[in-house]
Amino acid sequence: MRLFKRKKEEKFEPKNEFFDIPVGSMIELSDMATFNLEDKITQSFEVKAYKKYEAEGLLRYMYDLIDGEEIILGVDAEPGAEDFLVARFVISSEEKLTDPLGDTIVMDFEDPENNGEIIKVEYYRESIVNTTMTAVNADGSEEYYDIELQDYSSEDGSILMVELWESYFTFYVGDPLEKGNVNVFPINPDEKK
Repeated sequence: MRLFKRKKEEKFEPKNEFFDIPVGSMIELSDMATFNLEDKITQSFEVKAYKKYEAEGLLRYMYDLIDGEEIILGVDAEPGAEDFLVARFVISSEEKLTDPLGDTIVMDFEDPENNGEIIKVEYYRESIVNTTMTAVNADGSEEYYDIELQDYSSEDGSILMVELWESYFTFYVGDPLEKGNVNVFPINPDEKK
């Protein structure tokens, strides 16, 4: 016998630890990028702020992590679905653009193994989605409408996400992560520090 009865129309949805992570929480990454960049097996980051994008068929979080450098943890899910994808991003650039983006974008990156050498990566557009964005930081949250997200991918598996707000583009470049390489240590946002 249940102690608490649930209304028939009320659907139980278990909380996903990767969704709505409170600002001030800690996230530990143990991916290859952490090992290659920091020469550490794991590194912990504090959630400084995050953006939550919502549209029909889309739920995405971009957590702004900081520990000496800015890292973005992206979490992408279909609303109501249990499965989700995780990726590690950096902000490649923020630009004011007047021309629309094409179906392909070529970006230049420094080759970490050969000083002075440039690697060209071609990204192919997969989708364009108009979303509502909620920006959350330590001071509260603010909602923005008509945010356009354009998703691109490359043959090597890397990801390019472009956020268009008014006439400004933000380019996020990243790589997929295994969920097992990410640990979330949430704080209770109701508790005072």
